[in-house]
Amino acid sequence: MKIFVQFVSSLVGGILLGIIGLFIGSMIGGNFGFPEFGGNVGYQAGGPFFGIIGISLGSLLGIIAAKRIQKDQFIYSITSIAAIITTIIGLLLFDYNMPPAIGFSIPLMPAIVLIIVTNWQKFFKIKLNKT
Repeated sequence: MKIFVQFVSSLVGGILLGIIGLFIGSMIGGNFGFPEFGGNVGYQAGGPFFGIIGISLGSLLGIIAAKRIQKDQFIYSITSIAAIITTIIGLLLFDYNMPPAIGFSIPLMPAIVLIIVTNWQKFFKIKLNKT
């Protein structure tokens, strides 16, 4: 149940910050211009760019909040690196002509990867010696 709560909080945080990033990126791209991204320029490029960044950041903040509420320990540096890597992968995969399965995986990927990274001991039943 703990892992499910972490997944839901990570997914909800990613969706909320992704929407905020989409709006902010569209405003920046529409008012100040944005270089080509995903085959478009301006607000059509800035919105998805900042939306993908917001999804990864929201997933990270959601899982940190869930872990703190549940009083679980985890390593922030590895989790942050995983969030950065999922952001880069999402930005590389994005294209306006991409198949729907890839488009659907971009919001889910950070939540799934962060759940695996933060709970790998539970998945593989490994006990670590705390010194």
